[in-house]
Amino acid sequence: MEARCVTKIEARGGLALKLAIPGVRGFPDRTCLLNGKTFFVEIKRLRTGVISKQQHKWRALLFQAGFNTYFIDTDAGFDRALERELAK
Repeated sequence: MEARCVTKIEARGGLALKLAIPGVRGFPDRTCLLNGKTFFVEIKRLRTGVISKQQHKWRALLFQAGFNTYFIDTDAGFDRALERELAK
């Protein structure tokens, strides 16, 4: 599913970057840059994906900094997040 999300962002002219921060756990899977907007996506397996304590922490920190973080487990969920971001 992660590859499909990347393809959807890139098809609209955006970037879906996979950032690895040494020594940091729980940072979202993808940093999405699209139409002057930045948001973050954490991909989870449908029904079995567990959101860790560190992932909740990063979501809160990014939200405080003015960015949305989405926990996604379906293509439809990603589509809703993408449309929400584009509607801003």
